Amino acid sequence: MKVLFVEGKYPEPLRALARRYPHPYRLLHRPEQALFLLEVWAFGPEMEAAALRLEGYRSWSFELLEEGRRDTVS
Repeated sequence: MKVLFVEGKYPEPLRALARRYPHPYRLLHRPEQALFLLEVWAFGPEMEAAALRLEGYRSWSFELLEEGRRDTVS
């Protein structure tokens, strides 16, 4: 599965991008840097192309290799 990240200073373009497509996403915020990060899973090539067209935003994608799990101690 591929994961797409799109980073920028304003959340609305990120929200608009995420809501145009049916892929699961999360929008993260780092207030101390005034930075927003959109994380999208299992996206298609159209969404990646749309992310690249967002002026003033950086985007990159990764292939998910594995997921971990935290064990809890009782």
